Amino acid sequence: MPTATAPAVDPLTCNTVHLATGGADDLPAPLASEWILTNGLGGYSMSTAPGINTRRYHGLLVGALTPPVNRVVALNAVTDTLTLDPAGANERTITLTGFHFKGAADHPTNAPAPCTFTRGVEAIWTYRIDTPQGEAFITKTLHLFDKRNAIALVYDIKAPGAFRLSLRPLTALRDFHELLSGEQITGYHQARPVDGGVMCATRGAGVHIISDEAEYRHAPDIWHDLEYLRDAERGQSSTEDMFSPGEFVYDGERTGTVTLHASMDAMETKAVEWDRTTRTTRVRTRIDTVLERMPDATEDDRDAIARLVDAAEDFIVRRGPADARKCSIVAGYPWFTDWGRDTMISLPGLLLSTGRPYDALGTLRLFADNRKRGLIPNRFDDRAGPAHYNTVDAPLWFLHAAAEYRRVSGDHDGYIEHLAPACNDIIDAYRVGTEYDIGMDDDGMISAGSPDTQLTWMDAQRAGVTFTPRHGKAVEINALWHHGLIVTADAIEDEFGRRATEQRAIAERCRESFADAFVRPDGLGLFDRLEPRESGGWDASAEIRPNQLFAASLAHGPLDDSQRASVVGVARDRLLTPHGVRTLDPADPGYVGRYRGDMMARDGAYHNGTVWPWLIGAYAEAVLRAGGFSDSASAEARASIEPLLAVLRGTGLGQLPEIYDGDDSVDEPRAPDGCPAQAWSVAEPLRILTLLNA
Repeated sequence: MPTATAPAVDPLTCNTVHLATGGADDLPAPLASEWILTNGLGGYSMSTAPGINTRRYHGLLVGALTPPVNRVVALNAVTDTLTLDPAGANERTITLTGFHFKGAADHPTNAPAPCTFTRGVEAIWTYRIDTPQGEAFITKTLHLFDKRNAIALVYDIKAPGAFRLSLRPLTALRDFHELLSGEQITGYHQARPVDGGVMCATRGAGVHIISDEAEYRHAPDIWHDLEYLRDAERGQSSTEDMFSPGEFVYDGERTGTVTLHASMDAMETKAVEWDRTTRTTRVRTRIDTVLERMPDATEDDRDAIARLVDAAEDFIVRRGPADARKCSIVAGYPWFTDWGRDTMISLPGLLLSTGRPYDALGTLRLFADNRKRGLIPNRFDDRAGPAHYNTVDAPLWFLHAAAEYRRVSGDHDGYIEHLAPACNDIIDAYRVGTEYDIGMDDDGMISAGSPDTQLTWMDAQRAGVTFTPRHGKAVEINALWHHGLIVTADAIEDEFGRRATEQRAIAERCRESFADAFVRPDGLGLFDRLEPRESGGWDASAEIRPNQLFAASLAHGPLDDSQRASVVGVARDRLLTPHGVRTLDPADPGYVGRYRGDMMARDGAYHNGTVWPWLIGAYAEAVLRAGGFSDSASAEARASIEPLLAVLRGTGLGQLPEIYDGDDSVDEPRAPDGCPAQAWSVAEPLRILTLLNA
C-alpha cells in the first residue's frame, strides 16, 4: 500500500522546459509555454519560458493595490547581460533575456542564451555558457513573496574569471489592461535614486527597486516599440514604450550572487524580512492533508492530486484589507478577477476537496453579503467599483456550493446562521421575479433574460452582437434550480420545515415540466433551451450543447436513469475531446472549430465549438451517476480527465488553460488559448479525482 504523506513527485519543482540551443528558430514553441506565480492578493509574476513577454499582462511584478483588484504592472522586465572578461582580451557579452520589437524580425532581438526553465514555487532559469577559458553557469531565480506585492530576482554566477552583471529594470506602473506611450511616460513617470537603488512612481503607484550587492547608476531612458505577439494575434493594440530608470552593475571574480528586490508595498524595503519559504510550507502541508485521507490512492493519482492542490493555491486570494479575513477565488490569470459563477463552480474543488472549509465559508459569506435582490455578483469590478450582477446561474451555483459546504464540513450551524438566509433569499427572489427578467413561470421552471442580455455562462457579447443567445428557459438553469431547491430544503428542514416543504413542492413541479419540455424525442439527450415566441409559447433549440450534462451530473438532477444515460451518450459521441467538452456539436452549421483571429472572431467561437476543460467535471460525474458508480464508470471518468493531468505535468507548467480549439488534426493540433491558468479548469479535475479516491 502506498504511503499517504508525500507525493510521488514534488509538484513545486518539477515543471521544466529545455531551451537547449538558444537560437531564435527554437523559440516559437517555448514562447507558447506560459508560467505564473501568484501572491494570494491577486498579484502575480508571469511570462513565457524564455522570459520574453508576449502579452501586455506579462510582468515580473504585477501588484494588486486593492486585493484582489486594481492590478498594476510595476516591473515589466529586467534586461540582464553578463560580460565575461570585461575590458579583457576575451571579452564576451551574453544576453540572458530577449525582447520583441515592432518591425524587427519574427524572433526576439538579441535572442537569449541557452537555458533550462523550471517553474515550481519559484521561476528558475539556468544557463550554461561555453568559453575558451571554461564554462560559465548562471542561475536566475524569481521569487514572488507570499501576501506581498514584492519580488526577489536572484542571480547566482560561476565564471572562469572576471565578470560583470548589468541589470536594467523596465517599469510600467500602469493598469494591467492598458499600454503606455512615450508621451504618457514623460508626463507622469518620476524616478529618484534612494539608498541601494531607485524609487519609481506615478500618480497612483510606485515601485522600489534595490540591490545590496550591485551599484545603482541613475540613467533614465525610454525603450520604444516593444511588441506583444499574443496581443497582436488577438487583433489588439500590441506595442508599448517602457521606462527604465537606470542600471544596476556588479563586478565579480569567478563567483557571485546578486539580488534585485522590487516592492510596491513599502518604502522601507531594506527593513523587510524576506521569507522565501512561506508558500512552500503551506502548500506541502495542504498536499499532505489531502493525501492522508486517501491511503489507497495509486502513485499516479497521488502525484496528480499533489499537482492540482499546488495549482489550486494560485486562485485563492484575499479580498479587502488583511484584518477583514475575507477570501475569494480569482477566475483566471492574467485578466480575470473574482467572478461569482466561476467562484461557486470552483469552490468545491479548490476549497472543499483541499480541506479548507474555513476559507470556503468565508468565500460564501463574502458573496452572500454582497447579494442584491436575490442575485450574487456576476463579478467584482476590476478597479474596485460597484459589483456587476448580470447572471442567472451564479446564485443557483451558490445554492449548490453552500449545500456542499454543509455536507463536506458537517457545519450545519454555520450554514443555518450564515448561508441559509442568502439561500432562501435567492429562492424567494427567483419565485417572484427579480432583475434581468429572471423569474419562475407557472410550470415551476425559471425563465431569464432577453435578446440583449447574456446571463448564462455562455455570455460572449461584443459590439452589440450576442454570439450565443440563450434567453428564455435554459436547460442547465432549470437543472440547477431543481437541484438547488432540494439541497436547500434538505438543509433547512429542522429549522424551517414549512419553507422546506414549499421548496420540495416547487422542485417536483419543475421536474415534471422539465421532462416534458427538455427531453428530446429523437433520443439525443436534451434540448439546450426553450426560446420564447413573440406570439406566446416556446420553441425548443435543437443545438446539441454540453449544458445538458448538468441535468445528468447533479445529485438531484431532474432526470431518470435512462434519460441520464442518453445525455451521457450524446455528449460522449458528439462533444467529448481529450481536453474537455466542446460547446457545440461539430455537425451543427454554427460550429466554429478554431479559436483564431481578432476578438470578434474569437468571441464567435468562444461558445460555439471551443473546448472547455472545466466541463469535464460535469461529464465525468454524469458518467459516474449513469453507471451507478461502478468500476467501469469510474474507469471511464478517470480516463476522461487523464489528458488534462498530462498537460498539468508538462506543457501547462503547473496550470491548466481556459479553453482549447474544437478541432484537432495532425497538421494543426488542438491548441490551448484564453487564460493560461483558469480556476475551474483546475477545480473540476481535482474534485473528480478526490471523488474517485474517496
